[in-house]
Amino acid sequence: MTLIEEMGHATYGVRDLEHAVEFFRDVCQLEVSERRPDTVFLTGDNRHHWVRLDRRDTPGLLRLGYRAVDAAAIDEVAARLDRLGVAHRRRDDLAGDRVTGALRFQAPDGVEYEIYEQMLTLPASPAPARGIACLLHAVIFVPDVAAARAFYTEALGMLVSDRIEEVITFLRCGNEYHHSLAVARGQAGTLDHIAMLVEDIEDVLRFRAHGALTGSLAGDVVKHVASNSVSVYLSDQIEGIGVEYCNGHDRIADQSYGGRLIKAGPTTVNAWAGGFAARPEPGPGRAVPPGHGGGTAAGDAASHGAPDDNEPADTAEPSSVELSSVES
Repeated sequence: MTLIEEMGHATYGVRDLEHAVEFFRDVCQLEVSERRPDTVFLTGDNRHHWVRLDRRDTPGLLRLGYRAVDAAAIDEVAARLDRLGVAHRRRDDLAGDRVTGALRFQAPDGVEYEIYEQMLTLPASPAPARGIACLLHAVIFVPDVAAARAFYTEALGMLVSDRIEEVITFLRCGNEYHHSLAVARGQAGTLDHIAMLVEDIEDVLRFRAHGALTGSLAGDVVKHVASNSVSVYLSDQIEGIGVEYCNGHDRIADQSYGGRLIKAGPTTVNAWAGGFAARPEPGPGRAVPPGHGGGTAAGDAASHGAPDDNEPADTAEPSSVELSSVES
């Protein structure tokens, strides 16, 4: 039963509100749709906001928003949360939140969610034409990937697209994109990055060049095996915000597709990480330089979750890395 249609927005707490607005506006190419003394909304199309910034003493993710397929789906999510023993509350404040029919709850991993029916629509997009198609997904950290996978499939009806061992699970919803949410092993309740889908591979390269010019480039262009997308990541180190721009992200129309269990390793995170084999004889495996996982903490975890075929086994548990930008 499809309950969630798409990712709708991300809400951040930021210490320096104007700096964060500048990052999303001048680097990420979103545009301000509404401004209040301690809150700014930004969007990439005619939906009121993709990003909400609230002034806070401590920076970090405050909330992720997902649009339900209809009002009945929100009622079903509430019933499922009741069965799971997860507290939730209704909130219908169009003037304050710019969405209707919202249901808010905190998942066991510590992330707060807002499942809503509709978002305010603008007469026209205020954002410049930059080839950005939509807000695509979020990647969060959880202490137990298997437990998180079970929760999001049961509570929100999301479907598993693929798994990278028990390091990352990718979950899809009604819009059929490979993932609208991914859960990665790491510090509970933290956000690795949000992702925006762009219309052409040249848009990915344009954002790469823009990131280099603005000092916000994290890693380099990567090819993800799970979603088949080509991506680049930009980051703001001051507020710990990471944004992915990707093209070629797979869609899965078959609801019976249960996903692959993919081996963790550098070439899973970035299919190009292995380079070309040495000639005339294949040489020993070479260390993958920093950035070949895209420059993200989740990418680093998936790169080292299991030994590479050409490297000696390492039995150490992979750990999350402090956000240096942000996979998927």
